[in-house]
Amino acid sequence: MSKNWTRQAILFGLRQAGTTAAAVAQENGLTSTAIYNALERPYPRVHDLIAEAIGIPRETIWPQFYTAAGDRRRLIRKTARAA
Repeated sequence: MSKNWTRQAILFGLRQAGTTAAAVAQENGLTSTAIYNALERPYPRVHDLIAEAIGIPRETIWPQFYTAAGDRRRLIRKTARAA
């Protein structure tokens, strides 16, 4: 499995696309904190916004969180609890 892009690579991608994390947040009614948290944590709604701004599919930017088809990966396995 490939590794997610680094925080710096994502921010650079936004700059190359002519925008910033703060601008993406403001345009979509989010806080900058939500954007920065999504750079390293699963946050599908914000990942979609960032990927759209950069022009690259979210599964390319965050392959550890999404399958090649764009579906969310399960990060924690659910196990049956002892009764």
